[in-house]
Amino acid sequence: MTSSPPRHCWVASTGATADPADPAGSADPAAPADPAGSVTYGDLPPAPEPDIDVRCHRRLRGPYTGGGALLRAVIPELAGEHDEFIAARATEVISLAPDLAPQVPIAPQTLTALASRAERTRFYSVARTLRVSHGVAELLTDWARAVRPGGTVIRFRELDDADPTDRELVAVLLRRCDPAVLRLVVETDGLADDELGQALRTYADRAAPEAAGTPRALPEGADLAQLFIDADGTSKDSRLMAAYEASDPAERAARHSARAELLAERAEPGVSLGAHLYHLEHGTDPAAGAGTAFVDACESCFDSGFYEAALEISQRGRALFGDARPKPYWNLTNKIGACLSYLRRGEKGFSYFAELRSGSTEPEIHMNSCYMMAMLYTRHLPKGMHDEMRALEWVNTAIAIADWNPDPHRRVFVGAFMRNAKALVELHRADLDAALALVNDAIAMTDEDLGPDEQLLHRSVLRYNRAQILAARGDHDGSLADYDLVISRDPDYGDYYFERAGGRRANGQFDAALADYAEAIRLSPPFHEAHFNRADLLRELGDEEAALHDLDYAAILDPSHVDTLVNRADLLMALGEIEQATADVEAGLALDSKNANLLCAQGTLLAEAEEVDAAFSSFTAALESDPSFVAAWVNRAVLSYSAGRLPEAVDDLDHAVELADDPVLRGNRALALYDLGAYERALADLDIAIPALADEDPELLYRRGAVRLALGETDGAFADWRDHLAAYGEGEASPFVEEIAERMREFVPGDGESATGVRESVSSGREGTA
Repeated sequence: MTSSPPRHCWVASTGATADPADPAGSADPAAPADPAGSVTYGDLPPAPEPDIDVRCHRRLRGPYTGGGALLRAVIPELAGEHDEFIAARATEVISLAPDLAPQVPIAPQTLTALASRAERTRFYSVARTLRVSHGVAELLTDWARAVRPGGTVIRFRELDDADPTDRELVAVLLRRCDPAVLRLVVETDGLADDELGQALRTYADRAAPEAAGTPRALPEGADLAQLFIDADGTSKDSRLMAAYEASDPAERAARHSARAELLAERAEPGVSLGAHLYHLEHGTDPAAGAGTAFVDACESCFDSGFYEAALEISQRGRALFGDARPKPYWNLTNKIGACLSYLRRGEKGFSYFAELRSGSTEPEIHMNSCYMMAMLYTRHLPKGMHDEMRALEWVNTAIAIADWNPDPHRRVFVGAFMRNAKALVELHRADLDAALALVNDAIAMTDEDLGPDEQLLHRSVLRYNRAQILAARGDHDGSLADYDLVISRDPDYGDYYFERAGGRRANGQFDAALADYAEAIRLSPPFHEAHFNRADLLRELGDEEAALHDLDYAAILDPSHVDTLVNRADLLMALGEIEQATADVEAGLALDSKNANLLCAQGTLLAEAEEVDAAFSSFTAALESDPSFVAAWVNRAVLSYSAGRLPEAVDDLDHAVELADDPVLRGNRALALYDLGAYERALADLDIAIPALADEDPELLYRRGAVRLALGETDGAFADWRDHLAAYGEGEASPFVEEIAERMREFVPGDGESATGVRESVSSGREGTA
């Protein structure tokens, strides 16, 4: 008998999250596992005993509570012997656990990461945490293979209370990690309708939870309310919870404040984003904490791209002010709107920006609100809600306020920033000249006002945006010059290389473009677009094996990206890998049932399998989805022609030529027109096709000769056939030589010399005359 390969496990939590004897979890949330008391029940098998047990409750350390704890256990095992693994994933390590930076060799240093909060004008995409998670999955796989070659088990606890960053990370690990190498045990009470729930349904089997057993003994005379506070409010022990709720509110608040002071003194990694805020929130002066710690924590999460955490912290912080509206309240309100915008829930941000404008007379608050309203209408709202004229109204108001700032240096900074924002609106309005003029104004303003080493991030963003506008105008030389400049200033920022690769490709610099894609991939957490775009270039250059490798990896990073499946299916079809191509087409259609590319590919595969009716239906469905899809018109025409339905074939080719007047299409239509007897139209198509294609396809000359003969143009027909035969080199023979000879006999009765000359010219490799 052979045993089935292992799978990941998911178990329900038992409710006991912390040992009452050590409720504070003062050690790292990742700790060696204690399997004592783990038993089975019912028909479910027990979960495997974990080698590393990770707590993920966000109240402990906020975003990546579990992920950071895990890396604090893993990185020391890699350090020294396997520094190359750490160096390759330096960005990911520092994103999850900034305190590990001293153990990271040669960490990338971008202007975005180095900029002070006051200088920060670029913020991470909401997709960055997903990219980071993929990098961590690869790092952990390398670690497990190198350090624990027999396989290892990691248990993630308290995911129901985890920050979305940890839930996203575990979802990626479930999908990416081979359980034979790194097996996960995931503790959650239910399968939510999110990435984690879907990953558990697909990649994990249910296992028995740990038995609740007899309640653990508490220390004699223990202060149960204090134990609950020392557990940072994460304990599910009913005895501790009851004691806490029964305690005097004033005393309880004092204890929270004392715990907050203790945590601040310890300065443990991540605590300022988790437990410290919790205790301030329940302490003796919550509003004071909201004005400092909550604002700082919100800014930290926002700058790191942890937008869900920043949103939650802002909402909690605002609530602590009661009826008061000091400046921190408005800062948090603005961050709520900004977070909602970045999280693609921008329509929910309107009320917060309206509150800013109605509740404050501060010009800066109104300027920032107007800026965000403009960005909502031009970028962050769903496409159907975009309104560039409204965006223009709002950004013009922002510029008007910025230009009245009493501080001359601040006036230049915000004025340039708002003009840059207006340039984006003009770009979306397709007014490239206006967009370019605005960015040029912003660059001139900052260059005149600032020293060479001031506001480097802001100035790099302006140059980068100008590079994109110049590329949109077709000025690739100018665009590349700007990309060269920003890369010289910010050489570790991978996105710049990715964008320059596209510009170099457009400029015909293919080797340089490939080098830029490679550098973007080296410097950045894994991102799908780099591999997708590089695959397209590699295929254009004829390197189909490398293109397929990139598409395979792109599909791993984003299995739901339909265009990746489209391109890979097309490449697999070209390589003759029909079964794999069919799988990609089916997977893509499951995601987008009306995708014209996939329906057309499906039709091609069905046609090759001689399922003609089904193929015809697929091509028809493709055209119903996209009537401008030329390939579907052509492929359906081929089916009709092969079935003898000549008028239908010509009609489909008429549509194709109308959409894309291509010599190849005209050559194909000429064949159908000839068979249909429409000789004049066939001749007109061939007269256009032959000058462009005859050198590569001499058969077209034969076809035109046949058309001319049918029209009674004997001399023209013989001339075309002469040129047709002359196109074949030594040792080659026209497949129509016998037919041409026979037709000549028909039109030159009793004269066999012409036909004999045709045969001799082919057999000897000489030019002959008809």
